[in-house]
Amino acid sequence: MYGRYHKRRVMANSTRYQFAEQVSFFGCNNGFIPWLLQLQTAAGQNEPYLWHLEVEKALAGTDEYKGSTLVVDLKPKQHKTNVSLYEVLDVSGYSSGSWTPILLHLGGLFVDADPSSVDRNDFSISDNEVDGPIYEVLYLDGSIENGEIVGTWNAPPASPTNAALLWPDTLNYFVKRIRERTPDVLDF
Repeated sequence: MYGRYHKRRVMANSTRYQFAEQVSFFGCNNGFIPWLLQLQTAAGQNEPYLWHLEVEKALAGTDEYKGSTLVVDLKPKQHKTNVSLYEVLDVSGYSSGSWTPILLHLGGLFVDADPSSVDRNDFSISDNEVDGPIYEVLYLDGSIENGEIVGTWNAPPASPTNAALLWPDTLNYFVKRIRERTPDVLDF
């Protein structure tokens, strides 16, 4: 499950999250990621297109979603035994060949937490309790053509081969993004 949360600082080192609504991250019709990407894509932009969204900043640039962030409930079917909520901090994408592999930079708000200790709809968390950085790679069926979102922008259906295949240009771009955002993660 994906959600939009209101986010605000409550003390010098703590943030409050309040559930606002369930949302779609993907999909060309109502997905937040392609919608936010379309807002920043220049007219005439074509493939390959290397792009980056700072989620909170991108949402703050809209009238409707200022003060919001996006959160993934990684294990929604285990809501009685587990709470795993992750804030999406950044999304980087490499749109090419009608596909877009994406790299999600996440902050672990609750990682396998006891549900009796967490109200998923309204909680505060101190900065030092956020786990991360955490990264996830996915790919979406869609791209950019003449500055417009094309394709469905959905993940392919589950299959034995739906892992993201990263060619050198895409992998190098993602490594660059990780180094820029969290330089201590990749020690070579």
